[in-house]
Amino acid sequence: MAADDSYNNELRSMGFRGDDEDDLSADAAELFGSNAAVDLDPEGLPQGTAAGSGTGSASTAAATESGSTRKRRASTSKVWKDFDEIYEVIDGKERRTGARCKHCKKNLTGKSTHGTGHLKRHIPICPVLKSRNAMTQTQLKFNPDGSVHLWEYKPEVARTELCRLIARLDLPICIGESDAFEEYITTAHNPKFAKVSRQTTTRDFAKYFTERRAQLVECLKSVSSVALTSDIWSGNAKEDYLSVVAHFVNADWQLEKRILGLRLIDVSHNAENIAERITSVIADYGLTDKIFAVTLDNAAANTRAINQLNPVLSGYVGSLFLHQRCACHIINLIVKAGLEVFKPMLGAFRSAISFLNSSNQRIAAYKSYCIAVGERPRKFGLDMDVRWNSTYLMLKHLLPHKATFSVFITTQHPLVDGQPLLTDQHWYVAEIFFEFLEQFYDSTVVMSGVYYPTSPLILHHVLEIASHLNNYENDRDLRSVVVPMKDKFLQYWCDIPMLYSFAFILDPRAKLKGFTNILRLLSQLNGNDYSCYLTEVRAELSVIFAKYDEKFGGVRLQRAAQPGPTGKRKTAWGRIFGGESSSSGSSLSGTTLSSVTSLGSGSTSSLHRRTSASALLQAATSGASLSSGSELSAYLDSDTVNQYDDDFNILNWWHEHKLSYPVLSILARDVMTVPVSTISSESAFSMTGRIIEERRRRLGPEVVEMLALIKDWEQADARLQHLIEDEELEESFENLYLDVESV
Repeated sequence: MAADDSYNNELRSMGFRGDDEDDLSADAAELFGSNAAVDLDPEGLPQGTAAGSGTGSASTAAATESGSTRKRRASTSKVWKDFDEIYEVIDGKERRTGARCKHCKKNLTGKSTHGTGHLKRHIPICPVLKSRNAMTQTQLKFNPDGSVHLWEYKPEVARTELCRLIARLDLPICIGESDAFEEYITTAHNPKFAKVSRQTTTRDFAKYFTERRAQLVECLKSVSSVALTSDIWSGNAKEDYLSVVAHFVNADWQLEKRILGLRLIDVSHNAENIAERITSVIADYGLTDKIFAVTLDNAAANTRAINQLNPVLSGYVGSLFLHQRCACHIINLIVKAGLEVFKPMLGAFRSAISFLNSSNQRIAAYKSYCIAVGERPRKFGLDMDVRWNSTYLMLKHLLPHKATFSVFITTQHPLVDGQPLLTDQHWYVAEIFFEFLEQFYDSTVVMSGVYYPTSPLILHHVLEIASHLNNYENDRDLRSVVVPMKDKFLQYWCDIPMLYSFAFILDPRAKLKGFTNILRLLSQLNGNDYSCYLTEVRAELSVIFAKYDEKFGGVRLQRAAQPGPTGKRKTAWGRIFGGESSSSGSSLSGTTLSSVTSLGSGSTSSLHRRTSASALLQAATSGASLSSGSELSAYLDSDTVNQYDDDFNILNWWHEHKLSYPVLSILARDVMTVPVSTISSESAFSMTGRIIEERRRRLGPEVVEMLALIKDWEQADARLQHLIEDEELEESFENLYLDVESV
């Protein structure tokens, strides 16, 4: 630069004028030739010498003149970083005639005699540069007092956020020490970022987990009761884990779900070990005296475990609702009883799908055939024996492609006993069976919800399933399937669990009127007499309300009403209140508290009795005479709410009426909290399966628990813990297209 400044000063001393270096060079070039740079000899006189090729020029070829090659002098103005020089040969000499913007490609005049001022003025108004600068412009963040917020890099915050990112996206714990991650962060986000070792990240995880768990413990202190679900999962690393999931209603009367523990169970899955781990997790969160119900699957060990947990967990309001069986597991047992009959038919479809998927050449041939007939090509997924809903999804995605798939398999697969592998009879039965399974699939989906109460919905689906089985019982194609399914249904749901009844009655759209109607409909469908059971339910309701009145009689909640979540809730109100399937006299508009006690005059029910009917009736009548019982009586004798759409929010209704029913609203809240399935625990296992994948099998049990719980708690903050549909299972069957669009 010193040499350039000396050069420019010498030009000015010789009388040349210009705004910058290029203007001076342009004046000198007019006198000494456009391709010659002005240099000074030792005596200070200008002489023509070959200058270096210009770095800012788009045309770097040297001009040939009089048999000698002369190079252009390098352009020194900073403006040429954004422009390309345009040269033309004029009168045998190469002269600069224009400049092209490197960003917007606009051509401007660029003669040496014109200077570069107009080029400098173009840069601020270049449309491409303006849009690019707008995308990268720093936005000011203001504090509440109006002052500018100055962002400061804090390594401890960066490490905490790295832990959150790893947990949420199932990333390797060692990602913070990788060169690629460091390069990405320092280049694109923060040049001050420093690598974080695996050991440091593990310690950060422990610190963050401890902080989040302390926050959850503090949150649960304000919760009156908690409903639990638990299940056991065998992972890819040949290690079994037991999950404990809590469901509760927050201060705004919204349902919440949190995984409390994911404990390694490397011993026998007997009642003692299951009870020990559940008790340990509950004690860690101080919930021993707040457990309202525990929902488990139907394993015998779980039943024995509840018997051991009963004395420990019955401190809230007793053990009436403590053990709940998973409704989705019962639906699974019902459907699998029918699948046994259809095994040969399903086996043919499984063989056909396996035949197609087992050869890349066959897949390519099937793709070509689909394209030729104008159908989008795809593969098909196989179902899993342990998940009947995967069989439903297999048929769901296969049946629309019946024409192409059947023709391809018939032409490619060898004959079986002289017949094609898939005959018209196979497809006919598959279509009927698929339609038959739809009711069970829909019920499973609705019962798997997390953010809306499922306990008041279960009797709707018990009624729908009972009616569904009754309708197909005499079908010539499905008779052999329905009979074992109905036997399994009666085995588990002939005796209605007390929680189902309480939840249905505490739905203000149903109350005792709707409950009596649904018992009559079920009696017509399965032949069971529920008259005494109605009396038992009313008596138990009075007894449990008396316990709540004793425990919470002085409680008055003061929070303002806020809307709660809504969800997909398929209900049977039309059937219950006079739909096409209800019989005459199903409307019970005249049913009152006093008339309910007279319904016990029918035949003896086969339902399990905890106490004698006379004792329950005595408890019912004595409870009705109490002053506290007037709250329950007022609710049962009042008119039902005539709002039967899916947007009705039961929790929100009880929240808005908690001043009218201060104690009964607490009972309703606790009952609505109970999930009727263990899907929330199974979703925890799906999450854990992604954590303990092939590359992460060396993770210790404590780290696995931290990763799973942090991810669940992060999802809970955004209320994204569980979708209505089993999205992961659905995608495994749906995203199998073979064309480019699916990539």
